[in-house]
Amino acid sequence: MANLARHTMQIKDMKRASFPLWQEEDWTEKSEQSLKGKKVEHLINHTYEQIKLKPLYFKKEQHCSQFPGVPDYRRGIDSCPGEKQPWRIAQTIHASTVNELKDKMEAAIKVGQSAVSFSVQKDTSYQSIFEAFAGRFPVCVQAKNGHQSKLLSELCSVKDSSDIQGFIATDPLAQLASDGYLEEPVNDVYDELAKNIQMASQKFPELKTILVDTTPYHNGGANAVQEIAISLATAVFHLEELSNRNIPIETILSKYIFRFSVGANFFMEIAKLRAARMLWSEIVKAYGGNTENQKMEISVRTSSFTKTVYDPYVNLLRSSNEAFAAVIGGIQYLHVSPFNELEGVGTEFSERIARNTQLILSEEALICKTHDPAGGSWYIEELTDEIARKGWDLFLQIDDNGGMLSSLVDGEIQSQISKVLDSRKNDSFTRKQSIVGTNMYANLEDQPLKICMQQKTTPEAVAIKIPELKQTRLSEPYETLRRISEKLEKQPVVGVICIGGLKQFKPQADFIEGFLAPGGIAIEKNEGTDSWEQIQKYIESSNHSTYCLCGAYGEFEELGLSIVKEFHTNYPEKRLYLAGLPEAKNEWLQSGVTDFFHRQSNCYDSLSSLLTEMEETTHA
Repeated sequence: MANLARHTMQIKDMKRASFPLWQEEDWTEKSEQSLKGKKVEHLINHTYEQIKLKPLYFKKEQHCSQFPGVPDYRRGIDSCPGEKQPWRIAQTIHASTVNELKDKMEAAIKVGQSAVSFSVQKDTSYQSIFEAFAGRFPVCVQAKNGHQSKLLSELCSVKDSSDIQGFIATDPLAQLASDGYLEEPVNDVYDELAKNIQMASQKFPELKTILVDTTPYHNGGANAVQEIAISLATAVFHLEELSNRNIPIETILSKYIFRFSVGANFFMEIAKLRAARMLWSEIVKAYGGNTENQKMEISVRTSSFTKTVYDPYVNLLRSSNEAFAAVIGGIQYLHVSPFNELEGVGTEFSERIARNTQLILSEEALICKTHDPAGGSWYIEELTDEIARKGWDLFLQIDDNGGMLSSLVDGEIQSQISKVLDSRKNDSFTRKQSIVGTNMYANLEDQPLKICMQQKTTPEAVAIKIPELKQTRLSEPYETLRRISEKLEKQPVVGVICIGGLKQFKPQADFIEGFLAPGGIAIEKNEGTDSWEQIQKYIESSNHSTYCLCGAYGEFEELGLSIVKEFHTNYPEKRLYLAGLPEAKNEWLQSGVTDFFHRQSNCYDSLSSLLTEMEETTHA
């Protein structure tokens, strides 16, 4: 009985026990212990959105809804996830003929495609495509100015067209930003759009016709805050123009579809989509829109800005990461770019892999079983709030500047995006931002994608022209270096002079090999020596125009300086670089070193100069 009473008391004590409530300072102290006294503030990262990413996040009072499907819609627009797939697989299908398009569409649908999405070609009728598929699946088509009227008229041939869902939508401002011009006056463009909206509202009540497309800005290098602000400014410009043409506000709002490109920063992209929904609901509310029209429908493309020509299979990983972020962020339509999309069109293999990426997310990762899996994360919720605040502030700045069209015409949008692009490029040049297979871990044996360098031309007569917003990719500057090296008569090689034993020179030699490879430059090493005579034999036998000295320079400074002097005396026509950045760099330069390759170097500038020197030597 005594043992039973003792055990009963122990159980009661266990029930009354509780874990200590750790405060913010406790977590900070514990973290700094693991950092061996280093302050956690040293782990703060700064993003291109001017947001500080903290190493620790804590619960704070949240003013947002705790449930999906209700304002402020950060958690999504659907309150009943159930067992259905919450997004449509809308791979854009390319074909040279309508018959080919029909065959490819039918084949894609059999293996998972769930929306009718294709690229529109001028002077081509898609009536047969609509008749075959539009009654069965949502339509997901971006129409340029002038194409929308024709596509909508062809859609009229479909039986029960009033049930057709999806979008055949156009964004005149996005086309202006992408092309740099419009052939027709803005008023004429919106007159046509207004007619299409009125017709669609009668015949296709479920079909969206007004597009807000931020893809051109994303591909220009814009950050997440800029994309959100631009999307809001564009949507408001559409709304004002169309309401001035006597279309009811509720009719206009019911026709919106938003398109975003999703890039590489996983959590930032999730927060971007959530913040965009929040802000759009507030704008619609301000215009008197009902709760249904406050729900932002989103179509997403994985980014082309992040894709590379070299080591193209890494594009599979990039697209998978971007698709995952898009789905977590809560979307309605998704196109995953094939890994070789930069060649113009994918192959049957690459298109299948791209489509299967979505199927894996749905059927194997089972993301559709959980509604808003990011909800409640202190990090993502705070990031969402901060992007929303900054996005709203920038939207107001654009509005104060006269709105979206004025900001494009005077180049203000382009200028702001250009500054972000310069920061992105500089980080890639110094390799703070790694591009796997391009500026890091480049493989000289890679076969690049074959892309056509198309020159953009502007018609002689245009109604409006704006400063250029160049559509680019982050990897392009390095790809240009690779093409330069490939055009040389023979592959450029730098001879690496290794000093000391393997343990002394290997780290530096490996670094140099990785540093030069992004420019298509190979290395050739000697076996390591402390003898100038052996080094001279290696130079005579290899006879390169450029060499790099490698070793633990802190241990061989006197020997290294003497080698540099000998090199400069005996081979004044050749160039000698040093791996690393010694404290007494002036002494090395005075002894004959051309420059230093080290971890803080601007890799792109170094390689560009080196290839120019090698090209001049070859021609000489």
